[in-house]
Amino acid sequence: MSAASILSIVAALIILGIFVIFSANVQSVTQQVESKMELKVYVQNNLSQDQLKILNSKLKANEHVVSTKYVSADKALSDFSKSLKSYSGLLNGYNSSNNPMPASYNVKIDNAKNISAVRNYALGLNGYGVTDVKYGEEYVNALISFSHFSNIFSAVLIVILSVVSLFIVYNTIKLTCFARRKEIRVMRYVGATDWYIRAPFILEGAFLGALGAVIALAIIGFGYTGISNYIMKAVSMPMDAGVVSFSSMFAPLLAFCLVYGIAIGSLGSVFSMRKYLEA
Repeated sequence: MSAASILSIVAALIILGIFVIFSANVQSVTQQVESKMELKVYVQNNLSQDQLKILNSKLKANEHVVSTKYVSADKALSDFSKSLKSYSGLLNGYNSSNNPMPASYNVKIDNAKNISAVRNYALGLNGYGVTDVKYGEEYVNALISFSHFSNIFSAVLIVILSVVSLFIVYNTIKLTCFARRKEIRVMRYVGATDWYIRAPFILEGAFLGALGAVIALAIIGFGYTGISNYIMKAVSMPMDAGVVSFSSMFAPLLAFCLVYGIAIGSLGSVFSMRKYLEA
């Protein structure tokens, strides 16, 4: 039964650890993508330098705008040609006189949640030469929604698995108490306090929980390191975002696993002792 308790805590913590790591990576990728997210504010190509300066100051006046960068039509054409790589020859017929690319401002914002408000603000500057504003609206909304969903799902899963683990540890310690019921009764007759009787069982539960936590953390560490290395080589992350290294999460994961394991083991012991201490 002790082995069953340890295995149940190991299984629960592995599943919880996976979702904690998953949630941490979703948050990290979201923050990395948000830090690189930009609005494309397209402007007329015939604006003078003074008009561009006025428009730039208007864009920076918005409280959610972090920085702006002007990209001329010629620069936009050059960047587009470079992005085509081996197919860049398709643009050989275009030059400054017949350039199809519009000039624009790359506008960085403080938070993806404010991108729609900044877009509406920039569209309101059409009198200053703004022709259109573009950003990956569907991509941004999907990213934010997925981040919220992963956090809620992880929290619900932690509650469910905690109840399951607590129930298994409770029954394990309860069987131990039943096997030692005569000793417990004798200790009560000679005047031992409830906490004096309860302490060894709580320590046993805490030990089972801590042992399960250490085993689970070792399995999570080896598994995550291998999987993260594969992902970085085989999967193309959005906007060159990277996964969180296990070394950066080791300390909080260790604390989480130990606290969780010891708490579940101790609580299971406390609840299972009630019947024998009330008799």
